Amino acid sequence: MLSFQDKLNAAFDAVRPKGPEGPEYRNTEVAAALGELGVKVTASYIGMLRGGERDNPTVNVVQGLATFFDLDPVYFLTPTTPQAAEKVAGIHRDLMQLAEWRDKGVLAFALRAMLLEQDSGQLAEAAKVLLEQVMELRRTDREPGQP
Repeated sequence: MLSFQDKLNAAFDAVRPKGPEGPEYRNTEVAAALGELGVKVTASYIGMLRGGERDNPTVNVVQGLATFFDLDPVYFLTPTTPQAAEKVAGIHRDLMQLAEWRDKGVLAFALRAMLLEQDSGQLAEAAKVLLEQVMELRRTDREPGQP
């Protein structure tokens, strides 16, 4: 079973502030964003969660992190049913896939392709379809009632 630390670090790795080639969010950025959502946390607390020194955040912190990373809050919780465990595993697989595609340059390629001139429509269309599929996977994992 994935620890809270594993899940949070996967979110940091997969979701980047400046697109697929950008750096990870800093703990200070996440703490500030959560503060804007009304969740009071420090950058050091985020660091402790990421380092495994703390592993039981409040519901408000979980909700804030889920909102910030655009994930279903269930991802950060300990699953209590097989369906919840499957959902968490699916979200984690998607995050790992996004990170892998980023590392291989697939997402950057797709984003660049979308910016091509109109005469390169086929490549841009292929990139658009790829990005739509990735986003659909993320939406599917967040829809209520899905196993």
